[in-house]
Amino acid sequence: MRVLKKASFHMVEKAILFINGEIDLDFCEHYIRQHLSDLPIYCADGAFNQLKHSKFLMKQIRLVIGDGDSIKSAELREVPYQQDEDQNSTDFEKSLVFLAKEGYTTLFLFGFGGREMDHYLGNLSTLFAYQQQFDFTIIDRHGMSQILPRKLQLKNVKGKMISIVPLFELTSLTLKGCAFDLNQYTLRFAEQVGTRNHAIAQCVSIEYEKGNGLVFVSHGKYHRFDE
Repeated sequence: MRVLKKASFHMVEKAILFINGEIDLDFCEHYIRQHLSDLPIYCADGAFNQLKHSKFLMKQIRLVIGDGDSIKSAELREVPYQQDEDQNSTDFEKSLVFLAKEGYTTLFLFGFGGREMDHYLGNLSTLFAYQQQFDFTIIDRHGMSQILPRKLQLKNVKGKMISIVPLFELTSLTLKGCAFDLNQYTLRFAEQVGTRNHAIAQCVSIEYEKGNGLVFVSHGKYHRFDE
């Protein structure tokens, strides 16, 4: 894990960050209660317009971050707010810059996808730009995803859908523990991707030599999985 100098006033290097994509409040409340209840929540100001309808999430917000164009002035008095009026960066990037300075190194992202496609692609670009500063896990109601490290072991995933998408190439990719394993295979965007596979073992191992990509793991069992 990459470690930055940690600020003295918080005890963990992990945090939750909401950005202004599609947010299923019921799912987010349930997931955070079950898995991430001890982590602080930070929020881009556009996402605040969705989170303000959840009493549970509102109580957990440590700080809202943004340029002020998505939040009403009256609401600024309801939550701690960090304003950055720079129009050359998105609220997502502003949030990452702030959280890096605070010493966080692991972020769980909600609201990453959905809504306008250009926002999603812009978020994806920012994700890769900051992959050296943070370990990211993207969470939505369908599953979890992350930038694929050179070596990865996924545990307790038997029956779950596993998808690998190259951006834009993954060379010498080896995948073990799935219905369709790969051995020293190359995936290329627009040619061959590794979507809709599923785990047949509790532990799945992935490694590759060069490139970039994303791995997706469903929360539930894949419909093609047969015990």
